[in-house]
Amino acid sequence: MLMTKKRPIGVTILAALEAILGLLVLLGGLTIVIEGFILSDMFPRVRWFPTRIIGGGIALLAFALIDFALAIGLWVGKRWAWIAGLVCAVLGIMLGVFSLFIRPGIGEVIALVLDLVIIYYLMQPKVQAYFPKGLKAAAASTG
Repeated sequence: MLMTKKRPIGVTILAALEAILGLLVLLGGLTIVIEGFILSDMFPRVRWFPTRIIGGGIALLAFALIDFALAIGLWVGKRWAWIAGLVCAVLGIMLGVFSLFIRPGIGEVIALVLDLVIIYYLMQPKVQAYFPKGLKAAAASTG
């Protein structure tokens, strides 16, 4: 008999927000790639400019794939997604603190607080229980 764990509502919200972020990054990446092709037609003598723009758009498309993978991993309760969520939040905190020194503003403070809330939430025992720890826990949850 297959036993399923109930997904915490916060994990559902995080997965949905990650999917929305992936969609926005995907749209941005596609827009930048298309813009690069248009600029190459408009400025045929400036060869490096459109190439760099297209490269940046392709990088955004790769980040969109990572966002979608993380959203799916959070949704189904994969341990690697929990770890990746923590790593992204810690990196966000480091970037947020750095941003506060460069250009302090309310957006940086909000991002910093959200990353702290995400770390606090992901460290809760009920949330950690949704993400299996190793092969023994995975085997036990599948019966």
